[in-house]
Amino acid sequence: MRVLVTGITGFAGPVVAAALLEAGHEVHGLVRGAGPWPRLGALPLAPDAFHRGDLADGRFPDLVRALAPGALVHLAGLSFAPAAERDPASAYRTNLGGTLAVLAAARAHAPRARLLVVTSSDVYGEVRAEDLPIVEETPLRPVSVYGASKAAADIAAAQWARAYGLDVVRARPFNHAGPGQDAAFVCSALARQLALIEAGRQEPVLRVGNVDPVRDFSDVRDIAAGYVALLERGRAGAAYNVCSGEGTSIAEVIAVLRGHARVPVRVQSDPALRRAVDVPRVVGSHARIAADTGWRPRIALADTLATVLDDWRRRLAS
Repeated sequence: MRVLVTGITGFAGPVVAAALLEAGHEVHGLVRGAGPWPRLGALPLAPDAFHRGDLADGRFPDLVRALAPGALVHLAGLSFAPAAERDPASAYRTNLGGTLAVLAAARAHAPRARLLVVTSSDVYGEVRAEDLPIVEETPLRPVSVYGASKAAADIAAAQWARAYGLDVVRARPFNHAGPGQDAAFVCSALARQLALIEAGRQEPVLRVGNVDPVRDFSDVRDIAAGYVALLERGRAGAAYNVCSGEGTSIAEVIAVLRGHARVPVRVQSDPALRRAVDVPRVVGSHARIAADTGWRPRIALADTLATVLDDWRRRLAS
């Protein structure tokens, strides 16, 4: 099946592209700028698989008409919650506006294509401990600008599916990590600091924000496999959590990374690293995606964190 991926050059994009190729699909990607994109370079993608453009420039419908994809995977969007807090209007333009652009293009030029719209676990907001794990029927009560912009996109996708008969599946991924992730995200940020310390470029002090929050972490490779499973076997109109189902505190992440480190380090709290909005505990259930597609997470968090640290060692060495 020909699959058009928005956000293919982002953190998850190359991993999703690799998973789609492995499953036998023909992959095309919407890209901004002229590259290069090193994480895509190793994939067996055709030279004409990259299509320059922007969801906001009005030309995306022409691309959908020309490609006639059997499916679209919408990954593009603003993904860093603090950035959304700094510029709420931009967050809504990107996350809601981009989703509407994909839905409109599909409705006009690929009405029978399957659409996988990727939002976020942040759509749920703060859920009481007694109501965990989070299931897909958990009310959407976002507490951050980022979560609200993703919830708006999620609701729009569901409404367009009902109103216009589009074949939409919504994915709500929880936290995920892996090589290539920006240092703005917690696992990558901590691993980068450790790699700097190992290289003698930072004093042996790991500076951290609030270490108490509990999150549901997955490997990006597991998340990508979940997206492919939903594309192929998810129920039209349904929403799916894509998560590990396990809660891990930031303190536990730090302990695992310190165990992988080649030098001893101290941990020091830095108030500047604390987020203005930080939900205390987020743990999801993957029962629905497991039942409908057979997907389950396979990669242990300790292994994921080891790959993230190794990736930063390589990045800093180069």
